[in-house]
Amino acid sequence: MGQAMRYLVDTHNHLGFWSPDATQTDEELMEEAIRRRLHGVAISDHFDPDCEMDDGSSWMFDPKAYMKSFYGKRRLPSQRKAGDFPGFLIGIELGWIPDASQLLHEVIKNHPFDFAIISLHFLRDHDPYTHAEEIFTSELHRIYDEVIHTIADSAEEMSEAQIIGHFDFFSRYAPERDSKMCYEHAPEAFDRLFKVMVKNDQVLEINVGTVNSLMKRKGYSLDQAMPDPAILNRYRELGGRHFTICSDAHHVGQNGLHMRETVTYLESLGITEFVWFEEGELNTH
Repeated sequence: MGQAMRYLVDTHNHLGFWSPDATQTDEELMEEAIRRRLHGVAISDHFDPDCEMDDGSSWMFDPKAYMKSFYGKRRLPSQRKAGDFPGFLIGIELGWIPDASQLLHEVIKNHPFDFAIISLHFLRDHDPYTHAEEIFTSELHRIYDEVIHTIADSAEEMSEAQIIGHFDFFSRYAPERDSKMCYEHAPEAFDRLFKVMVKNDQVLEINVGTVNSLMKRKGYSLDQAMPDPAILNRYRELGGRHFTICSDAHHVGQNGLHMRETVTYLESLGITEFVWFEEGELNTH
């Protein structure tokens, strides 16, 4: 087992009931963490204001009820000893909507999450999964430029969020066959995002869910679906120091799918350490 895998904490996962598009339980998630020999695992359910499923299910959960359900199960990966179960952390994935920024600030401030992920799931009031035709209305590079600038807006406004989630989320649902997001699509926007992140000490998430989606939806090979090295290298050139990695699993079968291969790929680029957060503080091992 490589050094990166030995101390890997999977920092982004969803649970049934708490996220309307998930089915796994915390017990199943922990079983998978043990099977995969992870150092720790985190839950980070959706908190997207003013959004709901077609059946009316909310994309927000009650943070107090969440803490009541899971805080007693919390274990710090940094304090794990030989023979202990993997660590178990409590995060939250905040869906960025500018009009709801005050609510997002209050959620972070008023509840003891170990970390917050700020993610973009909606653009121009539409999500790419169900309303791709409302989003992808021009050349791909123009859409990706708008997406990355909007993520930069979210990083700037939500400076207390430690992790910038799945920057390449929209590439999963673009109608083009060759939809993988690359640095050349939006160089100025990426540079702006990374400068904001460096200023705020925010961490770039490597989301293996995008790798899996590009393979399943677009027919990419595993090698082709890996994150664009130019994006990762530019982040480091501009002062970005830290990465976190996650399954973004919503169901048991997604836990760790192609995680090891992605870590091996990142190690080939010189990315050998992945961080996590405990009570808002950055940890490695």
